[in-house]
Order: sequence, then structure tokens, then C-alpha cells
Amino acid sequence: MRLKYTFLLVSFFALSCEKKKEATTLDNVTQIKSLDAGEYDLNLSKSSLSWVGKEITTKTHTGTIDIIDGEVTISETGEVKGVISLDMKTINVTDLEGKSKEYLEGHLNSEDFFGVDKYPDAKLTFSSKSGILKNKIAFNGLLTIKSITEKVEFDAILAKGSPNIDAEANLTFDRTKFNVRYRSGLFFDNLGDKLILDDIDVQIKIAADLQ
Repeated sequence: MRLKYTFLLVSFFALSCEKKKEATTLDNVTQIKSLDAGEYDLNLSKSSLSWVGKEITTKTHTGTIDIIDGEVTISETGEVKGVISLDMKTINVTDLEGKSKEYLEGHLNSEDFFGVDKYPDAKLTFSSKSGILKNKIAFNGLLTIKSITEKVEFDAILAKGSPNIDAEANLTFDRTKFNVRYRSGLFFDNLGDKLILDDIDVQIKIAADLQ
């Protein structure tokens, strides 16, 4: 009986400590509940876009594209709107070096992929569809690549909200909707391990300064 009582006491103590630890962790997180209304300019030196493309095998390529302009507007009611402009001629592959890097960058620039000579610019416009919940805001967006515009949805996590904004957004888009069909299983048969997945993952880090 004493052994059973001791076990229950230890269990209760351990559970209490776990809950206390969890509460302490939550208390230590800086909760951003609102953003200052106004016009914000993107700090281009602190903002960045990185991408991940994958083949049907375990092969993965990573890279960046330069953000060349952007702005964010916060209304008095807390609605967040913005636009980010990209220079597609700055497609950079970060997982390769030398001739392999040069070859893949050249291929991504070509008509097989993004045809940057004809379509040098890309753009993401966005507007919030929710308020701030645990530092997260849900967005509706319009992504324009190769002069084709498609709807996207994504979440942004706020790291800083005043007086300037620091945030990180992650989104995934289907490249075939932008007429990027090279080695896509939707348009080509019998690709085997040469198949390239249609989804491209993008991470955008935004630093915006209040005007």
C-alpha cells in the first residue's frame, strides 16, 4: 500500500512539474498581438527568398532569388497587405558548385523552366485573411510567374512587430500552373527516376521598416 501511495505521489509531482515547465515556456514566448498601422518599405538587405525543388528520387536542389522591391501596409483595423517583386534573372543554385551549378542555373533560366529573358520579373501580392494568433497570420495571395497569375495561400510567423516588422512565410506552389512543365508527370509519361516534382517550396524572410 505504501509503495502504491509513493508511486502516485511521484507521478503527480512529475506531472505537475511538466505542466509548470510547459506554462513557463509559453510565458517566455513574446506574443505579438497587433502591428503598428502605416506604410512599410522592405529592407532589401535583410529580406530574402529561398526555394527547394525535388525530383522523384531523393535528389533535392536549393537556391535563392533576389527580392528587388516590396512594401507592406497595415490598416487602422489591422489588415495586412503587401507586394514583393522578384528578379528572376538572379536565380541562384546553392547546393552545387562549378560546372554543375552553372548548368542547372542556365537550364532554370531557359524556356524549359522560367524563360527569364522573356519573363524577367515575378511578383507576390498578399492580404491577410485572419488576425494575429500566436504570432501567426494567414494570408491569401496572388503569385505571378511568366505573366501567369495564380492564387496561393500561406502563413507568416512574426518574430518582431514594432516598430519594424520581421516575419517568415512559407508557401508551396505548383510550377505547372505557370507553364513550367519540364519533366512533369502530368505532361510526360515514362519519366522514371527523371521525374521532377511539380511542387516548389519557398521560404520568404521579410524585414520591413516603417516609413
